[in-house]
Amino acid sequence: MSEVEVVLSTPLARFAGGETKFRVPLGTLRQVIDGVYERHPALRPRLMDSSGGFLPFVSVYLGEDNIRDLGSLDMTVEPHATVMIMSAVAGG
Repeated sequence: MSEVEVVLSTPLARFAGGETKFRVPLGTLRQVIDGVYERHPALRPRLMDSSGGFLPFVSVYLGEDNIRDLGSLDMTVEPHATVMIMSAVAGG
């Protein structure tokens, strides 16, 4: 089965056993995100709200496209694509 590369920002990696890059099975974007949660369950509450939407400070990219601009998690992820999951970092 084909897989897609997932890249996590460093702040999120601590909820994924320190992994910043890993692979999950290919499918729709929703299935890829479910694969992320299956591999690293501690990420779910860090990324999603209680209604299943991404938290406002979380950005998910399919290649260079922010998924908020794509309009649906039901689009097919192409082989060799990269899904990046980033969280805002506050500082001062």
